[in-house]
Amino acid sequence: MGSRLADYRRQLGTSAVAALVVLRLVIGWHFFSEGLDKLAYDPATGGYRVAFSAAGFLSQAKGPLAGLFHSQVSEHGWQELLAAPRQNRPLTEEESAAQAQWAADYARRRAAAQKASQPVPIEFPPHAPYAEWASRIAVDWRAVLNTVTNSVGLTEEQRRQAAEAFVLRHQQLADYLAAESDAIAEYRHQLWRLEQWLAAPEARGVPFQQERIAAKQAETAAMARTWVDQVDQFEQEFLVTLRQILTPEQQADAAMTAAMDSALTSPQQARLRWINLAATGLTLGVGACLLLGLFTRTAAVLGALFLMAVIATQPPWIPGTESTIYQTIELVALLVVAATAAGRWFGLDYITYALVGRRHDAADK
Repeated sequence: MGSRLADYRRQLGTSAVAALVVLRLVIGWHFFSEGLDKLAYDPATGGYRVAFSAAGFLSQAKGPLAGLFHSQVSEHGWQELLAAPRQNRPLTEEESAAQAQWAADYARRRAAAQKASQPVPIEFPPHAPYAEWASRIAVDWRAVLNTVTNSVGLTEEQRRQAAEAFVLRHQQLADYLAAESDAIAEYRHQLWRLEQWLAAPEARGVPFQQERIAAKQAETAAMARTWVDQVDQFEQEFLVTLRQILTPEQQADAAMTAAMDSALTSPQQARLRWINLAATGLTLGVGACLLLGLFTRTAAVLGALFLMAVIATQPPWIPGTESTIYQTIELVALLVVAATAAGRWFGLDYITYALVGRRHDAADK
């Protein structure tokens, strides 16, 4: 009986080691292949470039850390300013009078500026459902304009052209959002209804209600993307216009083109590029180390932290979030690999641990 139990323990140990090795290799291949998918061949340079953007899952983040993730994406804070629930109710007499007064004053100021051959003011109605978001966009675009005109070394004529490009896009933005005002108001009202729906006790724990909530959230998210993508197109056209202001001689000047590129890159865009590069490098590095069984514990911990960041964008206790069960399972598996140092078996960590063991033996002697 005792010998059979000992044999069983040895068999169990061998099976456990084999399972850990397979687990390490499977996770390593998953990470490595995901990293490869984030790269694309660039014929112009003959090398590979990062073709992955984390903007999608960052902008769709939910839960207590949503604001932090959203701030990493350069979309002018639309998740907080445009996607804020607001009930669409009839106006009071005072509100109607205030809106009419603002419109009359605005028209009068524009007419006076045109008559005096002065720059025509471009403003957003303070009562409009898009007012805060539009104001943020205009401020961000003006910051780009100021950076370009103050740091790139343009001539006075080029500065005038840059200012005209800003006015053109500013007016285009105002006209577009004014035309979409009713649709945006209805969108924010739908968000308000969804908020009320989520707060209702009957919305919790009922499968079909959860499905309806998820469908409504997807619908409202798609509505917002229409406006966000259009504004992004305006912005890209604005940046292209600013870049084209440079003469061929200036474009041939490496220092000037570098200054222009820097001026046209917002802090959020620079940060997002770093995130894209870090995510690609991390997945490739973790995958390669796990496949080789090299620095297995460190690689597994880094992989687990990466998955924790992914899960944090969709906390499972928040209604309407996407399922992260697969990431959670892989996270637990990585912790097992880290705890057991699975690279010691059929991995390069075997050599590392052997060298460390010899040093300890020599020190003991």
